[in-house]
Amino acid sequence: MKEKVVIIGAGIAGFTAGINLLKKGYDVTILEKNKDVGGLCFGYFVDGHYIDACFHWLMGTNRKSSLYKEWTKIGAFDKNTEFVRLPKLGTYEYEGTTVTFYRSLKKTEKELLKISPEDKKAIHKFISSVQDVGSIMGLVLKNSKMDKDDVFHLLPQSGHIVKSMGESRATYALNFKHPALQFAIKHAMTGYNNMFFFLDFYGLFAAGNADVPVGGAYYMVERIKNKFLELGGELRLNTEVKEILKKWGKVTGVKTEKEVIVGNHYISTVDPLYTLRTLLRGKYNVYLFNRLERTVHKRSISSCFNVYITVDADMSKIDVPTVFSIPPTKIGSKEVDSLLVRSYHFDPEHFIKDGKTTVSLFIDQNEDDYAYFNAMSKEDYKKTSKEMANALIKRFLERYPQFEGKVKLLSYFSPRELHERTNTGFGSIQSYSFTDKAMMYIYSGRFDRVENLYLCGQWNRAMGGTPTALLAALDVVKLFKKKKDK
Repeated sequence: MKEKVVIIGAGIAGFTAGINLLKKGYDVTILEKNKDVGGLCFGYFVDGHYIDACFHWLMGTNRKSSLYKEWTKIGAFDKNTEFVRLPKLGTYEYEGTTVTFYRSLKKTEKELLKISPEDKKAIHKFISSVQDVGSIMGLVLKNSKMDKDDVFHLLPQSGHIVKSMGESRATYALNFKHPALQFAIKHAMTGYNNMFFFLDFYGLFAAGNADVPVGGAYYMVERIKNKFLELGGELRLNTEVKEILKKWGKVTGVKTEKEVIVGNHYISTVDPLYTLRTLLRGKYNVYLFNRLERTVHKRSISSCFNVYITVDADMSKIDVPTVFSIPPTKIGSKEVDSLLVRSYHFDPEHFIKDGKTTVSLFIDQNEDDYAYFNAMSKEDYKKTSKEMANALIKRFLERYPQFEGKVKLLSYFSPRELHERTNTGFGSIQSYSFTDKAMMYIYSGRFDRVENLYLCGQWNRAMGGTPTALLAALDVVKLFKKKKDK
């Protein structure tokens, strides 16, 4: 008789664990509280217009990488999957000067030198660092047996890459004299991770291992869901787990509103603190996650205030993405001075309907912003969040006055909605950051206090994201094999 695994959460981690365990002969049931799948990797439709609420890029799109192979194993990609290889990582506009980070590092270097010849030394060092980190991470992604110690042994002896782990982008930007280069480095990517993360991000992009699957998050997750079902997995939507039942150091079942579901093994892919404090009623702790929560302001979390609009015009000449400075604008708990605009004209089949292109207006948010929104009544929140969405549309139109009268508001969300969707801590779209003040961490997923329960998801590693959720699930699947081998 097959052993049964009950998984809480139908996101990337839940499906990855479920598919791999089905292939190993387990009976797998996934429970999802929402009416749809994907967790934080999701897309949705408003008035027939498709919104991708997840992907800016996806790591592991190079067919030679081990991560690509893992994506294909769970059905994320198939032989018909196409990728958009954007030519630019981003364009950054500051006081009349435009800085672009191209996929071609040579082209980037040439443009930066043209903008600021006096920054020649800093520019060469920056490009060299991107190449070094990209080469290292490229080797790691080609070799699935490498661990974190192998990565550090590969770091160049010069120490400039190690130094970047202790620098924020804002601090690193001070290496440049030109204010437009400083602005570009500071705003080069979303979130609050350190400069090393950006070097890694840009290196993978330049190497062709960070592209956008055509159709984005919704269609990728649908392929994964179908793979799970084809293998015989059971998926229960609209089934929220209220409590994890346990006795004598073992889980005996999970309680929903209607029933108790029993298995031999259990995997929770939701935020571990929600699992520990709510589902397990606070009877157990994991020191790592308690410490991460206590030091959240050193690490911070990455969330967003995201506004989606349609523009009834040709957007093909707008670089993806474009970041530009704006007058101080109150969004969440703080005033922001830049706006990230991402036009989805690069995937016309999915994101252009009746000549109208879906466009995202994105603002970084953190734990303070979550607290700000969460403290509001429903009425105040509804009013305030809409005012903020309209304020960003105003800033967009100030930059692109040619689109006046051609913009329609589709949707918007803050850290508050993200928390409500998945119970993610602080409304985060990623786990705790790898910052200049706090280093990397990895949690195996083993929960020693309860022998048949595993904690699994993007929170198991710093920086988080969809690839991290996949890797964390693979770590947990390995624990099943170790247990069988004993």
